[in-house]
Amino acid sequence: MKRGYLSFVVFLVILIGPVIALNFGGTNTLGWLGERTAAFTPQPPTSAQEIAAEPTPEDPFQWLSDRPAVREVFIPDELTAARYIGVEKIIRHEELLVFGEAQPADNLRELYAAARAPAQLIEYCADILATIGTSCDVIRTEARENREGKWVLDGHLAYIPIADLGTPETVANGQLISTKAMLPFEGDLRPPNDAQTRTDMLQRAQSVCDRLRAQLGNCVLTLVAFDLQELWITDLEALPAGTNPQRLTATAEFTVYADPAQLDDTAFADLVASLMNAT
Repeated sequence: MKRGYLSFVVFLVILIGPVIALNFGGTNTLGWLGERTAAFTPQPPTSAQEIAAEPTPEDPFQWLSDRPAVREVFIPDELTAARYIGVEKIIRHEELLVFGEAQPADNLRELYAAARAPAQLIEYCADILATIGTSCDVIRTEARENREGKWVLDGHLAYIPIADLGTPETVANGQLISTKAMLPFEGDLRPPNDAQTRTDMLQRAQSVCDRLRAQLGNCVLTLVAFDLQELWITDLEALPAGTNPQRLTATAEFTVYADPAQLDDTAFADLVASLMNAT
């Protein structure tokens, strides 16, 4: 009986001894440890001021966003109506039809051509993607019948430039300045309307813009307009057999963001002309 009582006392000492030690001298040691632990636990912000003070990522295009017209030209990763390639295609009505498709009624021919124009013209995106662009899409088309009874399809192909557009944000007191110039060609006969001619013209225009960017700090090729013309039968008779009857000219528009007090329209046009003739 005494041995069992003694064993019970020893058990109590082992159980409550640490508690007695932590509260020795009237000090609540367990409570103090809890308070210290709470004091060193990081607390989340509790006020609107603290939350607002946290840094937020900067918008790299904020400068452009504050200037809508400049943004349309210089935004580097969006298709916009301010940057496009103007293309033209002349085809017979039969070429609008898929194999085995019946001719539409005469009063529907124009609507039919207008509906088929986007699919016909988006093929020219291949030239853009092979040269000056990373993305391309049709944003505008129209169709008209010429006096030979063929359809003339016109379109605007918006594109995202592959080239660096420069740093317009570093220009003080800037504004958009644009000028157009026809790409030169040799001889009396326009170059043929084929993929090689079109890609050569696009690359030539872009090389001028690259030189402008090197001199002025920025440049965008805002337009290359391909103008298509078909040779008459009488013209073809005087040329070698197999000559492509469809001939091209191209006009390029270059746009920069510059201080007009340092670069006016005339000076910019003269600079572009000199660079165009040097290519």
